[in-house]
Amino acid sequence: MTGATGFLGQALCQELSQNGHKVTAIARPESAEKAKNLLADEIVLLPLEELENLKGEYDVFFHLAWNGSGGDARNDYGTQLKNLLYMEKALRAAKKCGCSKFIGAGSQAEYGVVDGSAKEAETVPAPFLMYGAAKLSCLHMGRILAEQLGITFVWPRIYSVYGPRENDPTLLGYVARTLREGNVPELSLCENMWDFIYITDFTRAMRLLGEHPGSKGIYHIASGEHQKLRLFIENLRDRIKPGAVLKFGAKETDPARTFWLEPDISMLQELGFKCRISFEQGIDKI
Repeated sequence: MTGATGFLGQALCQELSQNGHKVTAIARPESAEKAKNLLADEIVLLPLEELENLKGEYDVFFHLAWNGSGGDARNDYGTQLKNLLYMEKALRAAKKCGCSKFIGAGSQAEYGVVDGSAKEAETVPAPFLMYGAAKLSCLHMGRILAEQLGITFVWPRIYSVYGPRENDPTLLGYVARTLREGNVPELSLCENMWDFIYITDFTRAMRLLGEHPGSKGIYHIASGEHQKLRLFIENLRDRIKPGAVLKFGAKETDPARTFWLEPDISMLQELGFKCRISFEQGIDKI
């Protein structure tokens, strides 16, 4: 697994290890200290540029590593372009090490703005961020290269994962922190639909994609329990500081660049997935 020291990678290492799988975590050399805390059988320090030097025999390759997943880097052409090269190197490393399946890390950002339910086989992607465009490019080029190499290609499109030890600033974190400090969170109208999935449900879904012999192609990784973002925020407020003021509409948003998350997860459910942690339960755990 690449990207093993990230928020998602750390949790997935734990999920796989605790369910009987031997895990080799690939970490960048500069992440050596963070890698020491991973629940993995082996840790390999290797730059993404040198993935072809990976040695060993493996069954499934999880490629979670990504340059520029947050901040201004999400719209930087050069940063995002490098991820196409890393996708190729990861696939060739997977082939070299005998993997029969390759699982990437797609994103709902590939779709751009969707008004209504998103379905893997029907909704046409139209990303407005370089990040989403690069993810979409990795899907198409990775799928073709995997076919050439004779490896099954799986592309989970990941929605909003939350849980303890998140690395990047998030909306939930901002609201919770602001309320605890006694201040008023300033938000957009939050009238768009949203879907949050708790970290352990996410890792179970990813493990299922690795274990299931029939998994192939695109899968939405989400809870399937979507509602207006405003309701999620109010729910969070009520569990931290009931009755506190939330300033909706304080921040303007561009409708042409506002995500609408209403994913259909029936394909994932057909593999046997069912969400176990509700939003309320997840917030309580955090």
